[in-house]
Amino acid sequence: MTKLASRSNKLSGVLAFEEMPDKGVCRRAVTVTIQAGMDVGAVLQYDGTSKYKWVANADVATLNADVVVLIDTVVDVPSLTPGDYTLTVLRVGHAGVVDQGLQFKDTVTSGNLQTVYTALRAKNIHVRTGV
Repeated sequence: MTKLASRSNKLSGVLAFEEMPDKGVCRRAVTVTIQAGMDVGAVLQYDGTSKYKWVANADVATLNADVVVLIDTVVDVPSLTPGDYTLTVLRVGHAGVVDQGLQFKDTVTSGNLQTVYTALRAKNIHVRTGV
């Protein structure tokens, strides 16, 4: 319980709502390339091979349609060493996330944030701002 209480980001601070969470309709297990500093709420994009990588400001210009949010709480994401892991992501909606719980690799400009939010909305994942 101590690890969960001391985490920088918790699922309750990221996921606002999700359709049929008991059935896993919105979730998928995918391969994620973990980097130092990642936690639940990390915004990821498909790298074109078979993995998802953390979105940085420079990536937004070439952002593809496959944008997801890391929501795995089974493993302690911050304690993972960099590398590839199979983790749970929020892949499609009807779902909602809270903007303040989302994490990016670096500081993302407000215009680029809107681009990311639009990509998530296209997958029926709504971003709640100012909540």
